[in-house]
Amino acid sequence: MALRPHTRRTASLTAFLCFCSGTAHSHEPWLLTPDEVKTLSQSSVPDLFRDPVLLIGFATICSVIVFTTVFSGQMIRPWEDRLCAPLHKRSRDWGPLCLRVGLGLTIGLNALGGLPRHGTEIWSTPTLFVPDMPLTLTQGWDWLALPALMISAFLTLGLATRIAAMGLLGLVALGSCLFSLDFIAYYGLHFAAPALLLMHYGGGALSFDRLLSVSIPPLLPNTPTLVWSLAQITIGGTFVIIAILVKFLQPTLLIAILKHGDISFLGIPLPMVALIMMAVELLAGVLLALGQLVRPISLFLLFAFTFFAVSLQESPLLHGNLYGVFLFFLLHGGAPLDIRRREPQPLGDIQTV
Repeated sequence: MALRPHTRRTASLTAFLCFCSGTAHSHEPWLLTPDEVKTLSQSSVPDLFRDPVLLIGFATICSVIVFTTVFSGQMIRPWEDRLCAPLHKRSRDWGPLCLRVGLGLTIGLNALGGLPRHGTEIWSTPTLFVPDMPLTLTQGWDWLALPALMISAFLTLGLATRIAAMGLLGLVALGSCLFSLDFIAYYGLHFAAPALLLMHYGGGALSFDRLLSVSIPPLLPNTPTLVWSLAQITIGGTFVIIAILVKFLQPTLLIAILKHGDISFLGIPLPMVALIMMAVELLAGVLLALGQLVRPISLFLLFAFTFFAVSLQESPLLHGNLYGVFLFFLLHGGAPLDIRRREPQPLGDIQTV
């Protein structure tokens, strides 16, 4: 049965919003060949991105949204805490499970070359965490695939989870040395933040740590609010960095990807779509860093990642680490910035395994 016109418009608008967020949090080099990235990076940006009046207007609107959200979030949070109390209670068990499985699968498949970038044969090139960081780029560093595989296995099984998470931080540091600041700015912190959470909480449900009663003490101070704040700042801050350095300064990369997607943008020009996507990513990053609307943003991004993967026929495991993070955020609720100086609510106890 054919859809009515208003139904089609609503569906198209919903798809557009999901695609905005999903693509805004993807990484263009995964979906383009190195030659395409080089050529597009040297292309001139659309006039829209050089219009000072429009950009000032966009910045003003984004600032108003952030301030409004922060203050309204302070009033909504107590009701959200009560409504989501069952989720929060289970977060100490199921949050680490989602996190370590998502991390483990993504790290392991990349180390085996199972998640290649566009134009690369599958299983041919081991990479560190993400498709565009090949370990064969610099001679003598391909050995990092082995510790990455080991950490992947330990995380997936939930065996010595806290130690594996600490090893993951070591890989992030080595990756920063190997691939320069691009690695830490675009990707590294999205793996460091989950590692911090696992060092704090341990393996959670269905882990060998719990099955074998392996007692590994927490590797971070017993300050849940600090741990969650660090995780939120690193996750949100990376989104902000990508929004500015890639979506805003190199919009031609995003526009090239949009041309590959068979999605209706309601007649909106692609440069405007790219600008909206940049704003969505920037706002989401700032709000996550401030701990505002963590659950709604996490839920929206989970749907957006899935929609994006289906639209461009990409594996969801490219973002397995972020699936794990946002499922944990959705369950727990994060640690919001409390500008009203309310008495802090308990954020959950540390697990012993």
